Amino acid sequence: MLIDTHCHLDFPDFDKDREEVLVRAEDAGLKYLINIASDYTSNLRSLELANSHPQIYSSLGVHPHYAKDVDENVLERIRELAKENKKVVAIGEIGLDFYRNTSPQEIQLQIFTEFLALSKELLLPVIIHCRDAYKEMLDIFKKNAQAFFWKGVFHCFSGDQNFLKEILDLGFYVSFTANITYPNAKNLRALVKETPVERILLETDCPFLPPESKRGKRNEPAYLTYLVEEIAQLKGLSREDVARVTSFNAGQLFKLPFESKPKIAYPIRDSLYINITNRCTDNCSFCVRFYTDYVKGHNLRLENEPLVEEIIKELNDISCYKEVVFCGYGEPLLRLDVVKQVASFLKEKGACVRLNTNGQGNLIHQRNIVPELKGLIDVISISLNVETEGNYNKICRPQFGCGTFAKIKEFILECKRYIPEVSVTFINLPEVNLEECRRLAKEELGVDFRIRKLHQVG
Repeated sequence: MLIDTHCHLDFPDFDKDREEVLVRAEDAGLKYLINIASDYTSNLRSLELANSHPQIYSSLGVHPHYAKDVDENVLERIRELAKENKKVVAIGEIGLDFYRNTSPQEIQLQIFTEFLALSKELLLPVIIHCRDAYKEMLDIFKKNAQAFFWKGVFHCFSGDQNFLKEILDLGFYVSFTANITYPNAKNLRALVKETPVERILLETDCPFLPPESKRGKRNEPAYLTYLVEEIAQLKGLSREDVARVTSFNAGQLFKLPFESKPKIAYPIRDSLYINITNRCTDNCSFCVRFYTDYVKGHNLRLENEPLVEEIIKELNDISCYKEVVFCGYGEPLLRLDVVKQVASFLKEKGACVRLNTNGQGNLIHQRNIVPELKGLIDVISISLNVETEGNYNKICRPQFGCGTFAKIKEFILECKRYIPEVSVTFINLPEVNLEECRRLAKEELGVDFRIRKLHQVG
């Protein structure tokens, strides 16, 4: 499933073969397309397309190039159209373009802020065009923190790393187009690597910006697959990962119909993960469970804890995976017997088995359980997260209270005796001394050391 979050199918470029273009888009796996208005008449054409095609949704707005043509009548009519039509999912394309300046800058600023106010009134996200007006754009949001609705996407991103960080910190999504496939787009590709995939949307911006292999031709939604391939390579993900996560992102932002049942087994990259419980003996302040049910586009909020038979049923073909990982939305060792039975099944199938844990298994079961994992677990990754007991109690808030940190370190040392590969992970929170974490892992515990980025899971 793919979603083109920014296309201009109402443009004359598609007048001769629009329906064929839509057929090719469907054949390429696109489920939804958002047609983006650019001037006032484009709003009307976009709505007509959306209302005559179930897979097309529409945004309403005016591109900054045409800001000089916007008056109160235009704004009021767009307001009415947005209120009347359920296929309207955003206000846009709006923004600032100080590169071409086809409308005076002061008028662009005025119209942009009026459209932002409209998005707040209608509770619709914004689709923002920003070119050579990065400081002015940030000033608007920072000086009007209470005035605007804080959801939206910066489309066809063209800023630098600092601007990217600023808008991500503000909570916006970023969309990239197939111009990242161009040979001279090294800076853009570097920015794709910097952007969490959970904040990326896909767009063609067709008929503009075709992928490198189609240069000189009209772009169209079916070519979104070239963008998926490029992002997958840059992010070290599979094409399926990129398609799934970006579609989920778009579904969340634009409130598109999106149904996803809770997953027991779910693939990411070339690994298969097993989600067996949502319970945990930590209450970490940074835990992803506090703000979403999803990891890499997979719904992990279980309705019930699965039985061993139900788990094994989900593990039909594991030969294509590098490893199978016990890692879901909770602590797997709360269900030790399930872990052991499923791991035994996996080892019979020749799988490499990894266990991600908070290291509290011995505390949970009030005995040394590590010898029971011998021969079943090939790799264990233990989330110690921080460098001191004080920080652990403050940030991870363990159910077992004071002394938990020391017991986890004992668990880690015990794992070295029975499990071939042992690593410890830490989180890059501002209050965590990562150099001390490295010393703790490498020198005191003698295990591999890994840093996890905040809010980047999977």
